[in-house]
Amino acid sequence: ARSKAQPAPAGAGNAPMGGMEPPLQRNDTAASGWDTLSGQNTAYNSQPEVVIPMPADFDAEEFLRGAKMAYNRLQAAWDSRDLNDIAQFASPAVMDAVRQQLAEETEPSKTEILLVNAQLLSVVNEDKEQRAQVYFDVLMRERPDQPTPSNVREIWHFVRELDGGTWKLDGIQQVA
Repeated sequence: ARSKAQPAPAGAGNAPMGGMEPPLQRNDTAASGWDTLSGQNTAYNSQPEVVIPMPADFDAEEFLRGAKMAYNRLQAAWDSRDLNDIAQFASPAVMDAVRQQLAEETEPSKTEILLVNAQLLSVVNEDKEQRAQVYFDVLMRERPDQPTPSNVREIWHFVRELDGGTWKLDGIQQVA
């Protein structure tokens, strides 16, 4: 079962409009607004880009594309209780957990996935395996009568054989 995070009320965590800092004064050397939006102006873009260490031959974009597709497919397979489809993408440990959860929740469900964002957290080679962690931030309705979508945040752990085996879901960690 998912640990559901409640959506934050509008404006939560943001300063009220009256608390905003005054706009920066423009001078001859300041970047134009479009340059600022495109990240050209370092005064506005002071956050350094986070670089995830990973094996040199690892294609992060391709992996994340596949991870998003796996998320959607595994959710659809869970909704229809298709254990054969889930088994194609899950390790034996995950399959054990799925079977246990299925025994508790026998009724098929209907999940509407509205948006899947994925961020690669790590990729490491250990012994004969390659492991990857992906942070998913998903907007979904878990029931057709749910009036507003909910956010589900999870870290999925994937594993495969280093010699090019198929990626398998090896665990899911709920994020509050």
